[in-house]
Amino acid sequence: MNSNLYFIQGNGDAASEIRGIDWSKTPLGDPGDWPSSLKTAVQMMLASRFPKAITWGPEFITLYNDAFRPILGDKKECMGKPFNVIWQEAWSEIGPIAAKAYGGEATFIEDFPLVIERFGFPEQCYFTFCYSPIRDDTGKVAGMMDTVIEVTGKVETEKNAAILNAELAHRIKNTFSVVQAIASQTFRASADRQHLQTFAQRLSALANAQEVLLLGKNSGGPLNDVMTKAVTALNVADRVALSGPPIVVGPRCAMSTSLLVHELTTNAIKYGALSSSQGTVSINWFVDTAGGEKTLTLRWLEEGGPRVMVPRRNGFGSKLIKMGLMGNGNVQLHFHPQGLEAIMAAPLEQIQGEGRLFSAAAQ
Repeated sequence: MNSNLYFIQGNGDAASEIRGIDWSKTPLGDPGDWPSSLKTAVQMMLASRFPKAITWGPEFITLYNDAFRPILGDKKECMGKPFNVIWQEAWSEIGPIAAKAYGGEATFIEDFPLVIERFGFPEQCYFTFCYSPIRDDTGKVAGMMDTVIEVTGKVETEKNAAILNAELAHRIKNTFSVVQAIASQTFRASADRQHLQTFAQRLSALANAQEVLLLGKNSGGPLNDVMTKAVTALNVADRVALSGPPIVVGPRCAMSTSLLVHELTTNAIKYGALSSSQGTVSINWFVDTAGGEKTLTLRWLEEGGPRVMVPRRNGFGSKLIKMGLMGNGNVQLHFHPQGLEAIMAAPLEQIQGEGRLFSAAAQ
């Protein structure tokens, strides 16, 4: 073994390859003359379990660790070869990114698509990687570190899930349409068509909530999207202002919130602020930690409509509103003369369900 390679530690295949190369015949020269910054970078790379490669000098001479080897596939004798030769089929895409690193600018990219040929045929792959500049002992950029992980399987899985979700959303909407048609036929002889219309609208609210769940990640959906769908379906989105942190809610909360906002909006159109051309509604929500438990509070406020009166009777819609965000009944209704105010709250853990986390912006 070359005594000048004393800094190469470990018994992995990559370390053995590095020891077996006559570096004096490469642009890097004898390892004894390598700058200490390169030696340190190589030591750190070989000690890492994360796929890493180093390119050095204007020739992009490459060294890599054992974790990087599977990314190369069947490519042979890559240790010590120029990076642009190893990945010549993709150099037009990654070359400019490498140039940025050599210019002193690190680049991080997620799910980057590349067509590579590592098994003898073109293959669409995806990588999340960072090209970071490495400076020599004088402070000048002399190379770069490629820290990379292949995410082809993850990206393909997400694509397939999106296709399946879209198909499932289509089928569920068809099912809701069938239920609506059955109801219409069943109550065709009824004199009270208003009940049928109300039923159809509530069914539509459920369908919209289901679409948000299916097209979102996992089985949850953004709270903002759930409420936007509900007010858009009633053609009043331009008069309803939404504000609050980005929060992903679980399926149960999405369903109950969609129906809740639908009922409040319907009532506002019939009797409240939205029955007047000047009336508006604001919906805002926030998270606090009162009592040591994270709680989501949602506030509905109507303004600019006719004078509000306390309703004399409570129908199904009123009962639905009083059930609150998660059916826990934690609702305060204030019939101010200038407009209805509804404040409802529920534990964030229940709101999100299945252990989802809310955005850092909500903290």
